[in-house]
Amino acid sequence: MNKVAKYLNEHLSGEVASQDFALSQVEVDNGLLVRRPEMIVRAANMNDIRKVMRFCSQLAEKGHVLPVFVRGCGNDETGAATNKGIAIDEKTYMNRVFGIDPRQQLIHVQAGISLSAINATLSTHKGLGLPRTSYVAEEGTIGGAINTAPSGMLSGAHGRFADAIQQLEIVLSNGDVIQTGRISRRELSKKKGLSTFEGEIYREIDNLISDNAELISQMDPALPDTVGYSGISRVKQKDGSFDLTPLFIGSQGSLGVICEVIMKAQFIRPEYSVVAASYKKLSDAQSAVELAMKNKASAVEIIDGRFFRQAAVVGKVVEWAPKECFKGAVVLAIFDDFSDRARNKAAKKLTRKLESSEAIGIKTLHLEEQDLFSLHSVLALAETPSEPHMITPRVFSGILMAPEKIDSFLSELKSLESKYGVDLPVFVDFSSDYISLHPTFDSKKVSERQKILQLLAEISQIVDKYEGSFAGFGGDGRLKANFIYKNLPDDEKQLYAKVKKIFDPAGIFNPGIKAEAQPKELAAELNAWCKLRNQA
Repeated sequence: MNKVAKYLNEHLSGEVASQDFALSQVEVDNGLLVRRPEMIVRAANMNDIRKVMRFCSQLAEKGHVLPVFVRGCGNDETGAATNKGIAIDEKTYMNRVFGIDPRQQLIHVQAGISLSAINATLSTHKGLGLPRTSYVAEEGTIGGAINTAPSGMLSGAHGRFADAIQQLEIVLSNGDVIQTGRISRRELSKKKGLSTFEGEIYREIDNLISDNAELISQMDPALPDTVGYSGISRVKQKDGSFDLTPLFIGSQGSLGVICEVIMKAQFIRPEYSVVAASYKKLSDAQSAVELAMKNKASAVEIIDGRFFRQAAVVGKVVEWAPKECFKGAVVLAIFDDFSDRARNKAAKKLTRKLESSEAIGIKTLHLEEQDLFSLHSVLALAETPSEPHMITPRVFSGILMAPEKIDSFLSELKSLESKYGVDLPVFVDFSSDYISLHPTFDSKKVSERQKILQLLAEISQIVDKYEGSFAGFGGDGRLKANFIYKNLPDDEKQLYAKVKKIFDPAGIFNPGIKAEAQPKELAAELNAWCKLRNQA
């Protein structure tokens, strides 16, 4: 055990692990990069995290930066849930529910609690729950969900997970603690008058917003973009009210350590009616989407037929997706009105309209809430190819694109498929403007690894061409950021760099993310990741 780990073990209520086996568990995430930390701090409480940050801050003053990052379930797809230095584990001990207010639909929890545990607790209070953070049944912590700001099923109709956040309690880079939440102009004045690090942050962020008013005004605060710190467009309102929370949403642990959260829950629909229409051609499915959208479905999705073909290879049979659609696609229209009569009426109305389309099959499914993820079982299977050494990187997901530009975007993907000889099966949620691509590569071939980086570069450029975001959901991290930042204007990059400097002047929190990296460095980490995977 190294000296730092031994020192921290002497002063923390939790424990510090530095054994190879423990570190190997956190050196990769759902991305494609490898970085092994020096130790894992299993924090027992917020005071443990404060001690770690004070220690690291003092080291930084002496010229030695010991990086710190927070590790939840490792669901980050961009390499931001692993780094060098200290990995802070909140999920082992910091997983409590402090209280629930059913009347106001509020829940107060620690950041390490799992999303399933929160929803299980909320379900006993008038059927409450939080917005979904995934399209497959994936576990994660609430802190991880805030830091990555992912999209999930029905988020277009009922709001994103990030919209439910009311307040955060955060440990800063020097060990101080702040609570975020919207404050009035008068309260902001008081915050700016503080002589503490908190006061300095409020003063500098307010000045930064004033100095960059024109640039910030060009950002759409309604867009859930997680590139850089684009949440700065939502910090200050026209009435002078102020809230630092948006800066932490999608920040991927680069500004502070989220310890406690207050969120507003919503009433979860117990039953759903789903119209599944299958088509021989993807273009026919795209044409049917407009009909479903006009019929006011809560969610309208396209699932590429190639997903069903891949699933069939491993024995998965989906009765509402016949073989004829394997070269085409399936359109799903989800209705979730609380009224059975209203749901069934809407589903029947849409079915009648779709009968005049090119559909080769239309079925209506009636599902309970816990069965909803079964609609996307083929997506879950696509993420774990059965063939040896084959990988389906998740870094190609989280694309944000306006619905009217998706058709043109999908057309450009066909050219990329021909150019690189790689299938790019696509999943689109038109209700939340979410797109994910699921190409498969042979991790043993150097040429295939190179294709991953080449495709990331080209897709990023195409997304930018259609004014979308390659990291609309899920963060930009280390892998995506390298390609996204090449397309960003210099003044926007400088703005994000200044935000980072205000909160983390010594560069302690998760260094290397939300910034351009050397291509050789990315290639080396990708090769190391592939080597680890093939040894498993």
